Amino acid sequence: MKNQPPYRVLVIDDSAFIRQFLKEIINETEDLTVVATAPDPLKAIEILKKTEVDVITLDVEMPRMDGLEFLRYLMRFHPLPVVMISSWTQENSEIAIQALSLGAVDVVAKPTLGIQSGMNERKAEILSKIRMAVQARVGRLPLSPPPSEAPPPFPAAPQGLKVTTDKLVVIGASTGGTVAITEIFRQLHPNVPGILVVQHLPAMFTPSFSASLDQVARIRVKEAEDGEQITSGLALVVPGGKNLTVMKSGAKYLVKIGPKLEKSLYTPSINHTLFSVADAAGVNAMGIILTGMGDDGAAGLKAMREKGAYTIAQDEETSVIYGMPQKAWENKAAIKQVPLDKIADEIHQWAGITA
Repeated sequence: MKNQPPYRVLVIDDSAFIRQFLKEIINETEDLTVVATAPDPLKAIEILKKTEVDVITLDVEMPRMDGLEFLRYLMRFHPLPVVMISSWTQENSEIAIQALSLGAVDVVAKPTLGIQSGMNERKAEILSKIRMAVQARVGRLPLSPPPSEAPPPFPAAPQGLKVTTDKLVVIGASTGGTVAITEIFRQLHPNVPGILVVQHLPAMFTPSFSASLDQVARIRVKEAEDGEQITSGLALVVPGGKNLTVMKSGAKYLVKIGPKLEKSLYTPSINHTLFSVADAAGVNAMGIILTGMGDDGAAGLKAMREKGAYTIAQDEETSVIYGMPQKAWENKAAIKQVPLDKIADEIHQWAGITA
């Protein structure tokens, strides 16, 4: 059961300016309050021993212990919702993906130039993501990482061969989605139909997210490029800040990459891609809505279901944020709700794949 507002925030950052800035903007709200600030994680650990906290903002590069090391410790011994607020760049965006994989609920990029004006521009984003994090379901990590296991002996997919498929899987996700999608991709058979991933992420993070999926999956994963063909054994991730439309060309499915939609709150828009899949693939498509805040995907998934597609949503118990899946379910867009660890099985069963 979540505590009632005002929710208690612990700010961890080695910059005195950032600590003061975050304290001021958070304490201006009625539903959030800063109960403590810390210049480094070791000080934060001492604070957590005697102060009740609902959510943490965390920097990465700090003295005595870096943010990722602290995040590992926190999720093993004292799991709490965390929003990473740090100076991300294109070169180190894999750190953001690693933070999300370790249990951070969301990330905010500090400006690299014009710190004060840049932070003011991010004020609404920071407060929104802290509020969202408070509602997140945060799980405890194991004390030691599980031993690496050899992948199941699936047959190898044909190399260098574009296999045209008349089936298509599209996955939409937001908060908590990077971890959920990674878990699904670890289990996928190499001969699954072509997959589209629409994950709410900034543009600088989607290349690293695609690369991280490519490392764990038995299928090829990459960022989608304009005009690219969707083929079996390949997953395309929609680039951050762009939108993806699926078009039918004979027996092929091709993708068109376009700019942000004027009337959409989300970029990439899950609804936009799902509507196009409904029109292009109809009964030959499978739609999946995973964890996330808001309702993006509910209308598009319903359009897919009405065209005969197989549609599912992640269940409440395994969702970090049971927002998007709940809307899809309440909208009668999803045929059923499925735990995260069973979604790969649903894909295999729908595609007629047996291990």
